[in-house]
Amino acid sequence: CSVNHRKTFLDANTGKLKIMQPWVRPTLLLLLCSLSGSLTAFVSPLPGRTLPGFCCGSSRAVGALHRGRTPGGRGVGRRVGTARLDMALAKDRCESGWLVPRDWEGGYLLGVGGSDLKEREPELSGKEWEEHSTTFSDIEAARRRLKGNALITDCALHQDLSRVTGTHLYLKKEHQQYTGAFKERGARNVLEELLERSKCGGVDVRANGVVAASAGNHALGLAYHGSKMGIPVTVVMPLGAPMTKVNRCRAMGANVVQHGETFGEAKRFAMTSEKFQGVPYIDPFNDPWVMAGAGTIGLEILDQVPDVDAVVVPVGGAGLIAGLSLAIKTRKPDVLIFGAEPENAASLSAALEHGNPVEVDVSYTVADGLSVPRIGQKSYEIASQYVDDVVKVPEELIPLAILRLVEMERAVLEGAGATGAASLLPGGPLYGKLDGKKVVTILSGGNIDSSTLGRIIERGLAADRRLLRFQLHVPDRPGTLGEIAKLIGSTGANIKDLYHERTWERGPINMLTVVCSVELGGPQHETSLKDALLQNKYQIAWPE
Repeated sequence: CSVNHRKTFLDANTGKLKIMQPWVRPTLLLLLCSLSGSLTAFVSPLPGRTLPGFCCGSSRAVGALHRGRTPGGRGVGRRVGTARLDMALAKDRCESGWLVPRDWEGGYLLGVGGSDLKEREPELSGKEWEEHSTTFSDIEAARRRLKGNALITDCALHQDLSRVTGTHLYLKKEHQQYTGAFKERGARNVLEELLERSKCGGVDVRANGVVAASAGNHALGLAYHGSKMGIPVTVVMPLGAPMTKVNRCRAMGANVVQHGETFGEAKRFAMTSEKFQGVPYIDPFNDPWVMAGAGTIGLEILDQVPDVDAVVVPVGGAGLIAGLSLAIKTRKPDVLIFGAEPENAASLSAALEHGNPVEVDVSYTVADGLSVPRIGQKSYEIASQYVDDVVKVPEELIPLAILRLVEMERAVLEGAGATGAASLLPGGPLYGKLDGKKVVTILSGGNIDSSTLGRIIERGLAADRRLLRFQLHVPDRPGTLGEIAKLIGSTGANIKDLYHERTWERGPINMLTVVCSVELGGPQHETSLKDALLQNKYQIAWPE
């Protein structure tokens, strides 16, 4: 039996693991095969091959064995300490017998008498796929699948942001993935699952392809891994999807169809259009294997920050927070899990208030990747069990968080990727609530249009009171604008824009309004500028 990828076997009499030396295994195998009464089935030591002369289990018996029992109902596994026997049988079941998983590296699986071992779910039919709920075992299996196919991203303590937020803040840098977002974890995992099923009678995804609706990052993940695995991918994206994401999807070979103004409209088209009938639809957040892929982030966090106190997760459709919270709470129940969603698209908060996912009105948010009108039912069922709290992040804090990450981390994040960090900044809903705690936040994505980035940085500077616009009411006489510019310059402020208005001025005919935009060093610099203007008797209209 292969336990945690070690070549060991389980003694059916003592229930203890023993090391099986290479020279012993062939001899022991022949001996055990002769004891047909105690042997349920065995797996060939040769990856991808069977030995029909020794294979005792039909596909039905294999499926039953996978569930931890024989067709007659007897247990076949035995729990050994904390070791888990995880068979990952999507690779293993075919009518000819059993196939050894590729990552077992030659281990033997022996059916022995016993017990209460909990295995992964067996291969599912279409209906069972729809009803399947992500399990911790699915997340562990996803981790093995992603080895070598997705990065184990950094999770490092950030001194400057720790000082700003009052926490010991660690950044889980999922924007380091090849496609720039965590979504490729779930994309790779679900494509692997579909490909394995196609080998045993499922839909041939290499022939039929797959279809998905996405605002961008899920589409990128599918496009990239679909091209590597030889699976055609069609993605339906809203008309307003960032062009960076649209163009990259096309460059990776995906068929991009733009439809609808919102993600919800794109999803309905992908699921109902006749042109996609018979093509598997991969939901970006409500698919159990997509959630399992996202859950691997939680396992990595526990490895990288073993004494973590809290994790803050950006929330859109709730697939990430569902998988991650399941993984972390299973291993370490005391860790607090917080969801952070834009106040303009608070679909998880609404679901928790109503006790079920509901449709919410979403308005524009910088975090376009989180603009989901209704979270998934499966993701809700998991998140509602494991998430400790969900907070709504004010829209103006998200550009500010992007700015902080650009300046302090030298990282370019999209709005969705910075929303967790935004919730921890001064003025954010989690600021002051986790002081002194070890906190991890997920930088979930970094795919942003360069033109949008420029506007967002200016919004961030404005929120930080480092870009300011104000009005002056001054006499309409020669030299006035020069006097104003000289005074502003004397305070160290830089004039970014200045113009005056005469025609539409409603005051006295000899007065005009001057609108001035300046770059400042921060709130203290703003105060000194305002004081200088008031001391020189200017009438000012100052922003709140």
